[in-house]
Formats: sequence, structure tokens, C-alpha cells
Amino acid sequence: MSCAIFYYHAIDKTHQSPSRHRNDSMAKHNISWSNVNSERDIINAVVWIRWILRILGIWPLVYSNTTTIEKILAPISFALCWSALSFLLIPLTIFTLSDRTTIYEKVKLLGPLSYVIIATLKYFFLVIHRKSIRQCINVLSTDWRAVHQQDYRKIMIKNVAKSHMLSKICIMFMYCGGVCFQSVMPFLTFYTTIDKQNVTVKPIPCPGFDIIFDLHFTPVYVFVFCAQWFSGIVLFNVTTAVCCLAAMFVAHACGQIEIVMTRVENFVKNAQSSYMKQHMAIIIRHHMQSLR
Repeated sequence: MSCAIFYYHAIDKTHQSPSRHRNDSMAKHNISWSNVNSERDIINAVVWIRWILRILGIWPLVYSNTTTIEKILAPISFALCWSALSFLLIPLTIFTLSDRTTIYEKVKLLGPLSYVIIATLKYFFLVIHRKSIRQCINVLSTDWRAVHQQDYRKIMIKNVAKSHMLSKICIMFMYCGGVCFQSVMPFLTFYTTIDKQNVTVKPIPCPGFDIIFDLHFTPVYVFVFCAQWFSGIVLFNVTTAVCCLAAMFVAHACGQIEIVMTRVENFVKNAQSSYMKQHMAIIIRHHMQSLR
């Protein structure tokens, strides 16, 4: 008798149809559940973008729950990143527009110059759209805290794994290709370059810095080479940040749409429920949130 009372009480709490066999399975499926790991899930979902935006000094601007150390280091990282981008952009622009380069050389330099300009604009737009990024991260955090079924949490975790995979691929390609270009390619030349004064020109990743710096002096050359290498890392981080943000938010949206589809399937399977209007309202509200 007590088992029967408990069974019907579970049926009433989960708002299922009167069918005995259908309610037995659905009662087990819709047991009241709370995601006690929501904060850990949020940290896991944003782990890659967190590290990248930390380097760029933007993370405290888009996430409120940051440590004091992060808030102190953010302006320093921000200033260093802008200095690194300016260090590449200014000499490269001067050299491209100068009379020292021919038309053919100017066309060749448009590639690296365009890449630096676009990366600088990306960084600028990341900063000015920080409120929109913060809002998106807040929505992501709210969705994780609002999960009320373990199956839905598994769907979201599955899509987080996909976003992590895309982020890792992006980071691997950007850093492997970029670091090789910055560190290895300048030294793979099999000939010695001689300038008009019959002096050996040492290789550097980006040309044109001899307009401002005397690269024949070894300490200056080492400084310019290291500064270009650091500036290249900033460029790669900016591009990687944009790709990782897109991967994270798109994967999260896909997870929410998949949850909506699962809700619709459950709704169709239990079309005789006396709480159809409430279930339909929940599905529509969740779908509208996912579209936003």
C-alpha cells in the first residue's frame, strides 16, 4: 500500500499522463534534480577563453567574478598588448609607404600589414563590445544554473566538449604556424643578404624596422627580434580569442536547441498530459531564450 501511495504521489508531482506504463518511465526521467556542480560547469565551459582573454587583459571586463590579482594584472596586460600591436603596425606602415620599397615590394607587404591591421581592429572591437560579451557569458552562466535535469546537463557537457575541441584546433594551428613563422622562417634562408653598404642584414620576421632601429648593432637586433616575437604572440591571441568565443557561444546555443528538441520529443510522447499548456509554455520560453 505504501509503495502504491508513493508511486501515485510521484505521478502527481511530475505532472504526467494517467497511463501507468508511460508515467512509470517518465516519473523516473523527471525526478526533481538540482545541478550542484553549476559553478564548476561554468568554469569548465569558459576555461579556454578565460586564459586567452586574461593574456589580452580583457577578462575582468567581460566577467564580473574575477580575483583581485586578475584585476591588477589586467591593465598591465592591456597596455603591453597595445604596445606590441603598435610596435608592429607603425614601422611596417612607414616602410610600406616609403620610397625605399618598389611597387612589387609594396604589394608583398600588403599581406602582413593587412593582417596586423585586422588583428588590431579585432582587439579594438573586443574591447568596445565587452558589454555584449559580458551579457552573453551571463546568459551562459544562467543556463548552467537553471539546468533541472541530469540528461539536459549531459547534453550541455557534450556541446562544451565540442567547443573545447574546436578551441584546441584553433590554438594549435595558430600557434604552430605563427611561432614557426616568427622563429624559424627567418633563419631558413640559404643565402646571406647584403645591403647597399656591403653589410650583412640579419633576418627578422617583419621587414622595415631598419628605418627606425640600427639592426647592425647586435643588442638592438636581439631586442627587435624578441619584440616582434612577442607582438606575434599577441596577434595570435587576438585571432584565437575571436575563434574561441565563436566556438563557445555557438556550441552553447546548439546545446540549448538540442534541449528544446528533447523537450518537444517528450511533449509529443506525452500528448495526453493534463499539463500540456504548461509544458508548451516552457518549451516556447526556452526556445525564445535560445534564439536570443
